[in-house]
Amino acid sequence: MSTAVDQARERISNTIGGPVPLQFPPGWTLSTSWARAQDDEATVGPSGPARFDVLLGDGDRHRTTFAIHGGKLMVECDCAGFRYSEFCAHVAHLWWKWARSQLAVTDLDTGKTHLSPPWWLRVNR
Repeated sequence: MSTAVDQARERISNTIGGPVPLQFPPGWTLSTSWARAQDDEATVGPSGPARFDVLLGDGDRHRTTFAIHGGKLMVECDCAGFRYSEFCAHVAHLWWKWARSQLAVTDLDTGKTHLSPPWWLRVNR
């Protein structure tokens, strides 16, 4: 019997054009996405072991993948900003919460939950 973690791992592994390893764009700390991630009122709720529903400000709810797989933080969001640049305020907000130990992120390879980025996780490498 497969678990929700197994199903999420399989979905990420087998989806063409699906979640990608997180890459911060140049100047991301000065971006509108990063400012919104920190400043806008937000509601975040898990919608499975690899996904979160994120609502920023008065905007729409967006389903955002944010999970470790293959030793990388895999991300995806259904918003237009992510489709354009593979980075958005929703992903940035989840990173902001996780870096401040306010989000539990699942490692789909081990089933462990990390309350902050583990020491071995590398981004932009």
